[in-house]
Amino acid sequence: MAKISIVTDSTADLQEDIVRRYGITVVPLKVFFGQEVYLDGVEITPDEFFRRQVAGEISSTSQPSPAEFVEYYRPLAEAGDEIISIHISSLMSGTVQSANLAKTMLDYPALEVVDSGVVSVILGTMVLNLARAAEAGKSKSELMAMIEKMQRQTQVYFMVDTLEYLQRGGRIGKAQAFLGTLLNVKPILTLKDGLVHPHEKVRGRSKALSRLISIMEERFGKGSRLQCWITHGNFPEGLEEVKKGMQESFDCREILVGRLGPVVGTHTGPGLVGVTCLPVEE
Repeated sequence: MAKISIVTDSTADLQEDIVRRYGITVVPLKVFFGQEVYLDGVEITPDEFFRRQVAGEISSTSQPSPAEFVEYYRPLAEAGDEIISIHISSLMSGTVQSANLAKTMLDYPALEVVDSGVVSVILGTMVLNLARAAEAGKSKSELMAMIEKMQRQTQVYFMVDTLEYLQRGGRIGKAQAFLGTLLNVKPILTLKDGLVHPHEKVRGRSKALSRLISIMEERFGKGSRLQCWITHGNFPEGLEEVKKGMQESFDCREILVGRLGPVVGTHTGPGLVGVTCLPVEE
């Protein structure tokens, strides 16, 4: 049976050790500060990015070109691999469109391009689980069925410090209903149907972080067996608070922590804390 290679993009915000361990191919998006261009996760670190963002510099982003995708796909195709290429929601980025154009250019039938409908660690969770399943010998059809199941079952909620960055970057989706909120009211958002959606408003950071945990209790039931991935923009204290609360409230069979990369950070701002959960079956 042919090897199955998993390809994603840098908005999955995967840690380098996971990428190396499972041989995941990551296609970088681009981050711009004025005329300066950086490959996300390659030429600029989250620390450097958020330092500049907090200092008031404005960034923008761009998807990889089809030709760039071809360069990542070609060695996998030449090796005869089956390829699942899963990417950020097509409603948030043109990355899936570029990948599909690259598939046409390459003319490689064993390449499957997937619109995940999500972004950041929820995408990263999917990619990690796919890579593990491919390593365990699951077939391509089994992996595609896994994607559909994860899309149905995975829950993600995140607190942002302000909606300014989502609005500025045009990624605010349905959360525009929360614009003009009162001072110190923190929006809690979710992803649904490929877009950012409002969930509720909570007064104060601490209460908002606690609410992230209680929302997951409502969704899954306290004490449930979960795979969890917690992330932050430039707010490690918030991440640790949510991690502790999740460990107290659930049977976390796996709890991973991560950091938003520059592309996602461009559109969310520095104060984000988010949690993604997927039920674990025995």
